[in-house]
Amino acid sequence: MRRRILRISLIVGLVLLLAVPVTAADKVIKWKVQGFVPAGMLFHETLERFAKEVEKASNGRLVFEVHPAGSLVPPFEGIKAVSDGVYQANFGYSAQWVGKIPTAPLFTAAPGGFNVVGMQMWLNEGGGKELWQEMYDKYGFKVKVFPCAPIAMEDFMWAKKPLKKIEDFKGLKMRMMPLMGDVLAKHGMSVIFCPGGEIMPNLQRGVLDAAEYSIPAFDKTMGIWEVCKYVMLPGIHQPCSQLELLVNKKAYEALPDDLKKSLQAAIDASRLNEWLWMEKKNIEAVKFFKEHGITVVQMDPQTVKTFVKWAHDYLDELGKKDEFFNKVWTSQKDFGKIWYPYHDTYSLPH
Repeated sequence: MRRRILRISLIVGLVLLLAVPVTAADKVIKWKVQGFVPAGMLFHETLERFAKEVEKASNGRLVFEVHPAGSLVPPFEGIKAVSDGVYQANFGYSAQWVGKIPTAPLFTAAPGGFNVVGMQMWLNEGGGKELWQEMYDKYGFKVKVFPCAPIAMEDFMWAKKPLKKIEDFKGLKMRMMPLMGDVLAKHGMSVIFCPGGEIMPNLQRGVLDAAEYSIPAFDKTMGIWEVCKYVMLPGIHQPCSQLELLVNKKAYEALPDDLKKSLQAAIDASRLNEWLWMEKKNIEAVKFFKEHGITVVQMDPQTVKTFVKWAHDYLDELGKKDEFFNKVWTSQKDFGKIWYPYHDTYSLPH
């Protein structure tokens, strides 16, 4: 009888154990996350590193299933797909959405605008993050935006010949980011905006004569140096760039509070670590370019000055036509008036 009672007790205990529901603390949440470049390129590796940081910070309870650009939806449709819940998050840059949101490029880069530190200061301490979320809300997208890693000044243009003066750019078919692409087009230059994955095929087929995309480390992985042997500086169009994570609002709200904190902690860590890692990769890339006969061309100072003036005049014009664009652009200009006098005074010239 004792054995029978013991056996029954064990069976009942096992049944009760198996009947215990899985708690929120035990559940693994998987998000599909699409990036903005093909697999094997630098910024896809940046996303993979970020995904590992999220998994680590959440003790494996929040997992990013990483997908390269275009594998879920076309790259420029990412914001709508995330808003509609097609997948949970998109890793990219806001200028991708310029066709839907005219103000969006300002949260990637303003021509002749902030450098990396200035951009982070404006986002964190100058109201930039709040304006970024306000923009997506204003245009009806059901997403929550998180500022991710910044990117250092980009290469201005790659070409098969040196481009030093304004006249050298005329007649070329160029890939250039908005807003600088719009500026150049306004002044009679031929500009095409296409996703990163289309740049090399377009250069090889002659659809493009010259192109820009990103920092030296990325341009190295893209292989643009094999076609174009001259790279133009400084990166007037993007003195810095800014990455973002767009998360579907329902997916975010469904996260337990502790996972929301873990996600933010991972983003904060990645925001610094990926920037510094990419800078290390930039140093290596510049060395590589020198070893492979790439010529760095410093553009004529008057050309640089003219390009910046053209850009700021154009941004002012857009502000007169679009109230929200003006709100963001004015915020950036006003913060720059506070930040740069301090920055220049308390920085040692090198």
